[in-house]
Formats: sequence, C-alpha cells, structure tokens
Amino acid sequence: MAKNPAPRRRRSRTSIRRQLQITSLLAILVGYAVLVFSNGLIASKVRRDRHRQTVFEVHQALLRAPVPRNAAEIQARLDQLLTPGLLIWVETAAGKPYKVTQRENTFGLGPLGPLAAQLALIAQGKPNAMSLRLSGNTFLLSTQPVRLSGGGALVRYMEDFTADVRRQISAQDLLIAVAVFTALLTSALMRLALDRGLSPLGRLSARLEDVTLPNQSLSAEGLKVDEQPRELQQIAAAFNDLLDRLATSWERQTSFADGVAHELRTPITLISGYAQRLRRQIPTSAPESRPLALIESESARMGRLVTDLLDIARDDAGRLDLALRELDLDQELLEAYERLTVYTTGRLRLIPSEEREPLRAWGDADRLQQCLTNLVENALKHTPVGCPIELFAAGSQREVVVHVRDHGPGVHPGDRRRIFERFVRGAPASGVPANLVGSGSGLGLSVVKLLMERMDGRARVAETPGGGADFQLKLRRISPHLPEDPPSA
Repeated sequence: MAKNPAPRRRRSRTSIRRQLQITSLLAILVGYAVLVFSNGLIASKVRRDRHRQTVFEVHQALLRAPVPRNAAEIQARLDQLLTPGLLIWVETAAGKPYKVTQRENTFGLGPLGPLAAQLALIAQGKPNAMSLRLSGNTFLLSTQPVRLSGGGALVRYMEDFTADVRRQISAQDLLIAVAVFTALLTSALMRLALDRGLSPLGRLSARLEDVTLPNQSLSAEGLKVDEQPRELQQIAAAFNDLLDRLATSWERQTSFADGVAHELRTPITLISGYAQRLRRQIPTSAPESRPLALIESESARMGRLVTDLLDIARDDAGRLDLALRELDLDQELLEAYERLTVYTTGRLRLIPSEEREPLRAWGDADRLQQCLTNLVENALKHTPVGCPIELFAAGSQREVVVHVRDHGPGVHPGDRRRIFERFVRGAPASGVPANLVGSGSGLGLSVVKLLMERMDGRARVAETPGGGADFQLKLRRISPHLPEDPPSA
C-alpha cells in the first residue's frame, strides 16, 4: 500500500484585494511625487524669471542716458542701485572686480576679490541665471557685457534666493507629510471599499463551496444570475451550465453503473452456483478441483465487486438502505474470521478482546461483514505472502474500534485520506500472488468509507507499531447500563 507522496500544491499568488490596495497606494505616492517634482521645477523657473527681470531692469538703469563712458561711471551708478539680496560688481577683466566697496560682504561670502575670481571660473561657458550653492545658501548668477570708451567690461549680478528655496523645501516637506497621511487614509478607505466591492466574490465562492458532489440534484444548486453583479453574471451563467452538464453526466453514469451491476449479478450467481455444485461432485484430489475452486473464488470476488457498484450507485441516487441494529462485535469478528480464514491461507489471526464488558455498537451486520471482507482482501493484495493479518476490536467509553492490521509496507501519511477515494489503488507489495496483482478495482476502500458513514461511524488508517497499515472501523458504542436510540440510517 506504500505510494508516492501526493504532489505539492503550487503556491497561490497575491490576492486581488492586495493587488488593488498596492496599486492604489502606488498611484497616490506616484501622484504626490510628480506633484513635488513639478512644484520644484515651477519654483525654479519662477526664480529664474524673476532674476532675469531684476537683471534686465537694473541693467537698463545702468545704461540710461547719459551712457557711462568708463568703469568708474558704471561703479558710481552701481553704488546707487545696490539693494538687499542683490550683489553687483564690474569686472574690466574676467575675475577682477573694478573696485572693492564696503558692500562686498553682503552675503557673508568673504572678500569680493577671491569670490569674483571663483565665480568667473564657474560661470565660464555657462548660460545666464545659473544656480549656485555657496556656504549653504542658494544664489543665481548672471553676467551682462557693457561697452566702454576704453574697451568692454562685464557686469556680474548675484541674487540671493535662499529664503525662497527654504520656503519651497518647507512646502515640499508639507506635501510629503500630506502624501503619507493621505496614503494611510486611502489605505483604510480602500480596505472598506474593497471589502464591500469584493463581497459578491466572497458570497459566490461560499455558494460554490456549498455545491456537493456527487449529488443527484446538481441542477437545483445553480446560481441566480440576476442577483449577481454585472461583472459576475457571465461567470454565474457559465457555472450553471457546467452544473447542468455535470448533473446529466452524473445521472448517466449512475444509471449505467446500476444497470450493469444488476445485469452482472444473475450470471455471476449462476457461475458461482454451478462451480460449487461441480466441486461437490468431483473428488478433492481430482485435477479439475483446483480450476473449479479458482472459478468459485473469482466469481465470489466478482459478486462482491457488483455489490460494491450497486452500493455506490444506490448511495449516489439516495436509495441506499441499511438495517441498523445492536451488534455484538465479538460475535461479528468471529463470524468474519470463520468465513475469511479459508481464503487467507492461515494468515488471518483473530485476537480476543481484552474488554471485561461486551463490545456492542449500532450497525448493519451485513454491511459490517462487507467492510471487513474488503479490508482483509486489501491487506492480502498489499502485503507479502506470509505476512500476518490481525483482526481484533477495542473499546472506549464512546466508541468501538474494529482493527484490520497488517505488517506490510503501510500507507504513506500523505495518502491516508486519498486512499479512501474512488478508483484510487495502491501498488501491490512484492511477493503477492500473480492472480491478485492488478485485481483491485479501486472501489473497496471507498465503499468501506461510504458504509461506515451511513452507519454513523468512520473509517481511517493509521500506522501499525513496527510498520504496516492499521485500518480502523469506528462505531458508536452502546452502553450496557443506559438504553440508546439507534442512529438514523
């Protein structure tokens, strides 16, 4: 019964809710980033335009009539035009101020001579209204040429915009703070909006989970398309169409299995009956005895398979009836042992119960025998020849557990639930007789699970101490002191 572990499920992707939240937050942050960047560009352009306007007005005032003829006359006019935040000087040669005045330290940048030489190197080949950062302050520097009688000269205009830049930085900090607050607020509001917007998907998912398979009334479990949001109506309609097709297919399969099982039961019964009659007429030592025994055992196995098919078909159609009554589990195990020991070649062992009180439970005696037969056959197929199969029962205060235990390869933990599904077959163990290899239908354990659930019990498989599979049938125990009502079938 050892099988490879079930394949690992692929990791699920990020949910739609999380994707929408992340996208909305990114949109807000990108929007504010563009706003901050645009605000910086606009503020820089405004400063440059204002600086150019100031330079234009001052330069026009310098050159008004009468036009200065030399650097001394220009300097005289400059002394009259100097304003706070604006430093102007004349250079007859690049980097060499014509005259040093007491206003040279207006911005606290040190002597004008070294400063002018440094700025001349920086401004060389650069456009007017270039931005400078000196001593933590921000300036704009422009240069205008003038014609003098003795040759040309340069007029440098240096304007302090530190206060404007600081106001801009403060505004940007405020925008960033507003962006963070808005992002948090939007995240909270988006969560509420998404919860409300995606709630139809949640209801649709819950409705889909309520659909049970197999079900003879699948068509009745369809979704009401008109009640779904417009975006989900196509999905709901497609799901209803799928349910209709599944219901039709399921009805055909159930009818086919039911019909085939009924048609096979009669010829199998005839084959088994004639084989038994011939065996009684032929001596045991005759050569024909062994083939007849094989025919009898195979027809019995086919009969059990037909019974399993009928049970599944009837359960799917809601027509599986059980005769529940009080069972003596010790007596039921003894009957199963006497009936099955002939086919197990001495491998089946009945372990007496250690309980002081009788083990009694509610169940269907014939169905319990059917479950035990399926489990013993399953153990024969999946354990080596000679490996013992133990049959015993143990009780607790609320339930009785019937064990069919072997010491073979066991069942992988990942397959212990899946092995009770329909048409799931384990690999046979080494040493299994050839006539049993591949003989399983994949229905035996699923029928065991089905019948146990209909008897208000359950079937499970655990590991045998030391290795092997321990199949357990759990039934509700009947207390010897208090009367109990049987469970409904």
